[in-house]
Amino acid sequence: MSEIRTDPLTGFTTIFAPERARRPMKISGNASQYVATQEQISSDPFAEGKEAETTPELFAIRSPETKANQPGWNVRVVANKYPALTPVSDSDQYGVHEVIVECPQFETHASSLDQTQFQYMFQAYRQRVAAHRDDPRLNYALIFKNQGILGGASLGHVHSQFLASHLVPQALQQEVQAARAHQSEHACSLFHTITRDSTDGFSGRVISTKYFDIICPFASRFSYETWVIPRSLKTHFDHSSDQELNDLACITRRLLCSLEALLGRHDLNYVIQMPPYDTREQDGYAWSLRVYPRLAHLAGFEIASNAFINPVYPEQAVEELKQQLHL
Repeated sequence: MSEIRTDPLTGFTTIFAPERARRPMKISGNASQYVATQEQISSDPFAEGKEAETTPELFAIRSPETKANQPGWNVRVVANKYPALTPVSDSDQYGVHEVIVECPQFETHASSLDQTQFQYMFQAYRQRVAAHRDDPRLNYALIFKNQGILGGASLGHVHSQFLASHLVPQALQQEVQAARAHQSEHACSLFHTITRDSTDGFSGRVISTKYFDIICPFASRFSYETWVIPRSLKTHFDHSSDQELNDLACITRRLLCSLEALLGRHDLNYVIQMPPYDTREQDGYAWSLRVYPRLAHLAGFEIASNAFINPVYPEQAVEELKQQLHL
């Protein structure tokens, strides 16, 4: 039985069609794409020792005795060589586009990184968001990861990107407005409502940690789409404490490994969705980390309608992920 749902936060509409999972697939991806070739490794511009092949280092977490743009780093941030936006001071198109290289060695999947490396990653994310907060030309920032071909990655070496602009996307404006309206009407955050157990049309929690709730949203656009939401409902990601970031690093790594256990090696995107820099705590908006497994290409219906077809109900994903995360 199909069902149409609209997300109360994003406004996106999804058709849940479990019968679609049974359709014959005569076109399939090549599993060898997840096996690194010697050519990929030798030509990797993000590898330690090839610092001269990138733009100059903007930030790094590295051994204290080492120098910028030299080996000895754990996470390294550089300006994107092929930016979507450029920091031209006298242009209305002003923006910042950076790459966060997440480890010195060649790895294709973030799930292969250890806990310490995840902690370094999230520390770098926080630092880059904070570093641009006081720039009056920037209103909005986003951290995102493209992993694999379906995820839109152009290089195999695990990395994320930071993009900041004066433009606040319409989709984010919708979210902030929905959160503000819910806060005004109900005197509580919409994010509090969507982290409840499965009642009143919300899919409920997968698991909670000291600082975070993990949910599969009610109108998930992608199979096994999962969000990590701070239990404090903190508005701005870069205001997260070290303790919160360590917990986030731990649960994100566990989540990616659990998804891999369920789905096998796969492409994905994740984003740290943040409101505009000037959003107030009393607006009721909370930042979140959202994981989108990319198990199939977007097709004509999605492109034409901006609605999605998902063969996996989030309630099913919640139960399967609960089992994995409680192992």
